[in-house]
Amino acid sequence: MSFLHDRLSIEKPIIQAGMAGGITTPELVSAIANTGALGTLGAGYMGASQLKEDIHKVKQLTDKPFAVNLFAVNLESYSNEIGNMQRFLNRFRNNLGIDAGADFVKVNDYLQEKIHVILEENIRVVSTAFGVLPASLVERLKENDVLLIGMATNLDEARELEESGYDAVVAQGYEAGGHRGTFDVGKYPNGSNIGLHVLLEEFLDHLEIPVVAAGGIHHKKQVDALLAMGAEAVQIGTRFLIAKEAGTNAAYRRALLKADTNSTKITKVFSGRPARAIRNKFVKEVEGSGLTPLPFPIQNQMTKDIRGAGKEFAIADMQSLWAGQGVGAIQEEETAVEIVESLTGNVNITEA
Repeated sequence: MSFLHDRLSIEKPIIQAGMAGGITTPELVSAIANTGALGTLGAGYMGASQLKEDIHKVKQLTDKPFAVNLFAVNLESYSNEIGNMQRFLNRFRNNLGIDAGADFVKVNDYLQEKIHVILEENIRVVSTAFGVLPASLVERLKENDVLLIGMATNLDEARELEESGYDAVVAQGYEAGGHRGTFDVGKYPNGSNIGLHVLLEEFLDHLEIPVVAAGGIHHKKQVDALLAMGAEAVQIGTRFLIAKEAGTNAAYRRALLKADTNSTKITKVFSGRPARAIRNKFVKEVEGSGLTPLPFPIQNQMTKDIRGAGKEFAIADMQSLWAGQGVGAIQEEETAVEIVESLTGNVNITEA
């Protein structure tokens, strides 16, 4: 495990997934980093100033390395062809007592500015989703000794990451919660749906760079098995949603603890990209409307106020309850330290 110890400078083979949207608080990231695992700030939807502020907060709480996760795609988008979906979504807004949606949607992109912050703050690890960073940004990061980790859901994507100069790839199985990293959702409308064990074996057989396993992992037995197969580490998201330090709101937490193995499905209704979430009223009604969700990130921006109200009013049925297939195994809230120790047995890489 020299990649983890010598290059990532971590002691435990656990990477906390870069879950965007406020889950990865500085408190969560730093707590995980302090255990010797790799914490990750999910910066996909952040502006540069918010990212800088969160990085400073993490640095106040730990002197250990941590990562920043970015979307590799350009989020800059505009659309005024949203009438049918917006009118349908206004039914939810009316019930929630919030303003009707606008006639157009505009999404800004801050990727260049966030790269500047990452370099300015001397962040050593960057992970990306939804594709490969532009060659100019890869070169800029590599020139500053930043390690790059990319999410992949099939071998073609993994090879593209490797050929572009990434240092490691995450084999992101079908079981994973939230958005998986599928590059081309035109080619794979519901994501590239390959189970983790098959995907990991294929990556290990065909790639030269280290491979990290992700998707439905929630127990030490799984961690041990995946490491025995040849994974350098595992990446975990859902289990950390219920960490006491996470930014997960109370209604979301209750839904996670109530869910079982059959509670999740892949849906586009919240963001326009396929993502695994716990079934709720919003999923059922939008999917049953006959309307096609707008492409990401337009649909994501359109539902943002509804999801925000669901969080504010503690209504789980109006939130995007991202969760992996292992959610049914989560029985209680724990600290980040307790979660990492339960997954590793409190053994460091150098002791294994």
